[in-house]
Amino acid sequence: MTEKKLTKLEKIKTQIEALQAKANAEKMRTKSKERKEDTRKKILIGAMVLDGMNKSETYHEKIIKNLDGYLTSKHDRILFGLNIEKKQVGDELEEQA
Repeated sequence: MTEKKLTKLEKIKTQIEALQAKANAEKMRTKSKERKEDTRKKILIGAMVLDGMNKSETYHEKIIKNLDGYLTSKHDRILFGLNIEKKQVGDELEEQA
């Protein structure tokens, strides 16, 4: 039974690897939390805008006009009942001249 003794350098390398793994795990937790917070903000803003659209026809028209200039995906434009009679490039739409 021969056990290989770790040299001081090998021990330090092992410690570095363990710390790097911990740092990577913490980065992943932080990014996950940030994504969840960003998603929550989008949901709340969307709920507020939809509520405003339901309460005011003027607001509804303004938002739809803004979406018309913003949305390029055919699928997204259909979702909001926007005109898709535009030149399509891939999944993106382009204004016809």
